[in-house]
Amino acid sequence: MGRTSERRILIVAGEPSGDAHAARMVQALGALGPCRVRGVTGPALERAGAERVVDMRDLAVIGFSAVLRRLPRVLRALRRVADEARRFRPDVAVLVDSPGFNFRVGPALRRQGVRVLYYIAPQVWAWHPERARAMGRWVDRLAVVFPFEESLFREAGVDARFVGHPLLETLAPEVDAATLRAELGLDARARIVGLLPGSRRQEIAAHLPILLEATGRLAAGRRDLAPVVPLAGGTTPADIERLGVGTVSPAPPGVRGWALARNGARALLVEGRTRSVQAAATACAVASGTATLETALFGTPLVVVYRVGALNYAIARRLIRLRHVGLPNIVAGEEVAPERLQRDFTAARVAEALEPWLDDPAARAAQSARLATVRSRLGTPGASARTAELVVELIERGAA
Repeated sequence: MGRTSERRILIVAGEPSGDAHAARMVQALGALGPCRVRGVTGPALERAGAERVVDMRDLAVIGFSAVLRRLPRVLRALRRVADEARRFRPDVAVLVDSPGFNFRVGPALRRQGVRVLYYIAPQVWAWHPERARAMGRWVDRLAVVFPFEESLFREAGVDARFVGHPLLETLAPEVDAATLRAELGLDARARIVGLLPGSRRQEIAAHLPILLEATGRLAAGRRDLAPVVPLAGGTTPADIERLGVGTVSPAPPGVRGWALARNGARALLVEGRTRSVQAAATACAVASGTATLETALFGTPLVVVYRVGALNYAIARRLIRLRHVGLPNIVAGEEVAPERLQRDFTAARVAEALEPWLDDPAARAAQSARLATVRSRLGTPGASARTAELVVELIERGAA
């Protein structure tokens, strides 16, 4: 790998978790020689030195109906990426997760003769297994982060390599539990309940009111209960109020964050402490997505929640082919985190799931032990470096 000329990478990351994982991969690429990276970026990629062509936020939609509403913006982004590929002439395009967009841009790039590496495989095993076969026509290499994916995609004709999960590289609390409690004005006996409704505005509006009602029910008779909402994805307290979730006011003097109130239920909002809350909480309620996997890796008992509109759910029910939705359960191959979805996602049902872990230390310890299976199945740290090496290998193979 003695190349001295600059490698040119076109990158596409369409959501915050993909942005963070892609940024670490770009940093690892930089250690392998000079490179220039441009594309669809978020703040993490830009801090890593990537140049923005399209703002990642333009692609931040969930659900089938939301995609339809924002289709003109998505199509403009697709054209800009294709135009950039013709101008920039990348050695390789690295597409990170976000199949809604990348399954459109990938074939377009391939038609231009651009080699494509896909990092963090789309969950075609949940939706359309036949799409794995289709990927073989436009993906040169696939870096997968779950061990069972490698054989699945190889059987479908895709050159897949298991690189391990990038969460294992950086999964650490921002501060320790004692510091977090001091920042939030909580004593050592307080039982923290982490409420993670998702980072997108649609998710916050759909999930957080129910989660607040659930902890409001649990707070009756538990004066030491401390619901905490870590703000994620650039969400601000003003956004919370605009979404109609509740009333936000300054926290008491000396307490980090803000106070959130809704119909008698209360919680603390805090920025920059998501993983500290996940690690220090007695239990969490977490919207389906990467945050569920993070919480499980900390060994914190969690209930997986999610709700979408009736149209999106009707379509999803016809497509999803898995027993479980939560990533911890998919990885473990069994339900290690209860799921409360759609009609089952009610304040009463969430409170019912959380209650044993709050009141029974033995039940909490047993649940934490069950979550250990998740970490054991995700390989070893180093996914970013392994993926960067695959990128360089693909470039050098094409140059040979």
